[in-house]
Amino acid sequence: MSSAADFSAPSRRSPALPPGPGFFATFNFVRNPFAFLDDCARRYGDWFTLRVPGVAPFVFTSDPAAVREIFQSDPAIFHAGKANRPLGAFMGERSLLFLDGPAHLHDRRLILPAFHGERMKSYTATMRSIADAAIDRWPIERQFAIHLAMRSITFDVIMGTVFGLGNSPLAARIRDTVTKLFALYASTAGTLFAVPAMRTDLGRWSPWGRAVRLHREFSSLLFEEFRSRRQEDAPERDDVLSMLLRACDENGLPLDDEALRDEMLTLLLAGHETTAASLSWVINRLLANREIAERARDEVRSVAGGEIEAEQISKLRYLEAVINETMRLDPVIPNAGRELQAAVSIAGRELPAGVVVAPCIYLAHRRPDLWTDPLKFNPDRFLTGRIDPYAFFPFGGGTRRCIGAAFATYQMKIVLARILARVELKPAEGYTARLERRGIAFVPSQGLPAVATSRI
Repeated sequence: MSSAADFSAPSRRSPALPPGPGFFATFNFVRNPFAFLDDCARRYGDWFTLRVPGVAPFVFTSDPAAVREIFQSDPAIFHAGKANRPLGAFMGERSLLFLDGPAHLHDRRLILPAFHGERMKSYTATMRSIADAAIDRWPIERQFAIHLAMRSITFDVIMGTVFGLGNSPLAARIRDTVTKLFALYASTAGTLFAVPAMRTDLGRWSPWGRAVRLHREFSSLLFEEFRSRRQEDAPERDDVLSMLLRACDENGLPLDDEALRDEMLTLLLAGHETTAASLSWVINRLLANREIAERARDEVRSVAGGEIEAEQISKLRYLEAVINETMRLDPVIPNAGRELQAAVSIAGRELPAGVVVAPCIYLAHRRPDLWTDPLKFNPDRFLTGRIDPYAFFPFGGGTRRCIGAAFATYQMKIVLARILARVELKPAEGYTARLERRGIAFVPSQGLPAVATSRI
């Protein structure tokens, strides 16, 4: 006999949900999500239901027709903000990522200009100099962790281009607090913060208690920076924070401090952790495919020669294809999500209100009916013709596509171009990358150990 909480059972009030693994089996999704998703796809097909403690059931789908309908859906019924709420533990619930309806549209209009494609060009020199400084510090003929190196680069890029922080004592305190907060989020305990039961403050030495106090300290420091920046009144500053502090809506109203704080924390976490993870997976693929790595290196040399400039970034088409092919096979986020506010029919399947329908990035990117030889790493597939946005969507889709997608891709191209131009890398002997969860992203195991054999 089914309980009232069993969403998979038929009832008079709502349609049946697709079948899926039991409650306890779903914990494997936290431990090894991609192997778990592969197993679910083999057992249940294009649709299946996952149950995670404390949140609504997730109905996963890799059906391209369903993905199209979801991304083109009515945002009044398909709420992405509510579906993303488990991540609110990491970023703050006033962030654009967790808003729906008019509030989402309002804040997105204010924030989007800071990430317009043309804005990226002004960040080229900063991104390049940060990448070069990091590469200069890499040891020669001694093993080091690529993922940690990428986290260092992307953190410095965010601090420089998004926060516009220099070398003031306040900037140093913000960096120190954020570093401690992110280290906690990336820890084993922090990984479980997405589960509501793990967010219990048992004092300053408990994991969530430490997170609460670090977040409180971060807020105080950032609000102080807001006040200082407004008093400074420097219209020439072009970092993202300065632009957002100047941004006003049609009524002349700016973002309030709490919303701006949560947005900056989201940009830090999403723009730092996920981009570092993607960069690490790209380097892992290049280390395993030497011919592809040399072809990418030849393109960088041909296009850029010495230091890469803004007008050359768009010409690195093969390098961009390498990035895209890596994001296809090694997505750092496995799914998008929309919480249904009413019962709907999606690709002929009836779903009740209250569940989260989740286009599965990982499974859609590996469908043999969408991708020829889908498990083969072949960047050339991104050089011929237009890629269907409902078959390839590492940054989500529709009106909820990641606002920082252009920023992330631009940064990755610069960092990888400088690595290819300046250093020879080889994988650590005997190493094979496995999946590990770090905070909100999935990264190569052991930090992706590698060796720089020489500088070029």
